[in-house]
Amino acid sequence: MRLENYIKNSQWSGVISLGIGTVVAQLINIIIQPLLTRMITPEELGVYSFIISMANLIIPVASLKLSMLIVVDGEDDNAELLTDVSILTVFLVTFIYTIFLVIMMFVGNNSFYEIGFLSFLIPLIILTNGVRFIFVNHNNRYMKYSLISRVDILRESLKGFIQVTSGFLGGGVFGQAFGYAVSPALGLKIQARDYMIRLKKRDKITLKEVLSIYIKNKKHILYLVPAQFINSFSYALITMSVISLFSAREAGYYSISFMVLGLPLVLISNNVSRVFLQKLGSDFREGKSVWKNYISFIKILGIISILGFSLLAIIAPKVSELIFGLGYEEAGRYITILCFMYALRFIASSLIGGYVVFNKQKMDTIFQTLLVLSGVAIHYLTKIFFLNIYEYLGLISITYGIVYLLIIINLGFICKKHSGNQNNL
Repeated sequence: MRLENYIKNSQWSGVISLGIGTVVAQLINIIIQPLLTRMITPEELGVYSFIISMANLIIPVASLKLSMLIVVDGEDDNAELLTDVSILTVFLVTFIYTIFLVIMMFVGNNSFYEIGFLSFLIPLIILTNGVRFIFVNHNNRYMKYSLISRVDILRESLKGFIQVTSGFLGGGVFGQAFGYAVSPALGLKIQARDYMIRLKKRDKITLKEVLSIYIKNKKHILYLVPAQFINSFSYALITMSVISLFSAREAGYYSISFMVLGLPLVLISNNVSRVFLQKLGSDFREGKSVWKNYISFIKILGIISILGFSLLAIIAPKVSELIFGLGYEEAGRYITILCFMYALRFIASSLIGGYVVFNKQKMDTIFQTLLVLSGVAIHYLTKIFFLNIYEYLGLISITYGIVYLLIIINLGFICKKHSGNQNNL
């Protein structure tokens, strides 16, 4: 009973609640992947990965990162207004992206033109996932971790059903992307229930208030949006480089390694980041020690990262072919090479929201720019010296890993500096 009460009241209760639901949701995804790799070709997998990569460039910034402020704002009324503006912004950004695609279709001779109408699934993916994450943050503010977990399971189940059914019917890339696009709509009404109740009891937001929120948070937008976009681009750049420098087949294998290595981030890191952001923001406003929180999270994340990624690096080549089918041992080799980078990214991604709490978004932008510059430099080094795929991925792993280590250290210095001095800021 004491242990149960401790877990319930500790800062890790949110992580545990979110983690259980996320584990179940991702188990569904893990189960269907071996089926999908036997239903679609590596080339089709490459096109699907391109679509998702292009959507994921925009999804994290679709609300101009205003949805993050929903969690940390000190006033509930302001949080509701931020939710309003975030939703409007996602629709506006989606519309602009659609116009961009229409222009690209008329211009021709580009990747969007090559895949044709499939490109227009990208705005749909941006819209549904953009709105989804707004309400995840809204639920996170009010610590409705169980609701977030249940809806994640429902959404992953729907996506899996659509993708597997499409695979059996020969739906190819369209079926895979369509499942990714429509599944976020499931459960949205439930997650938005509290927001809608509050919306009915207050005045509708005006254009003046919308502009006021943009102006008030312009520093947040100007620093964090470019940083997030650069971060997303740094990983889309790898996919584009693999296709450009090698072939679509290698890109297909890389997409599998990216999916496997990304699972710990989805299962643990994303959930930890939500709780860390909420806990850090709360303690910072109340003048409590943020250093203790940083150390607590670092210890747990460090142990999980070292043990988990070390084991994964050892078993990946053999297990990958067993799980995904003949030929996918190659994806396992990519996993082994990239484990160093992902072990550090796992920790950094969990903590990086701290820059928002301390209003240090500029630092985030600097580090993300380093990632992109590293990716571009490695691309050209590979091209000039005719490096093979293993050498290319090795350089990516080392350089990106060092940048993530610098982020972890920098956040530690900031937490140490502000610990116990919040009221003087």
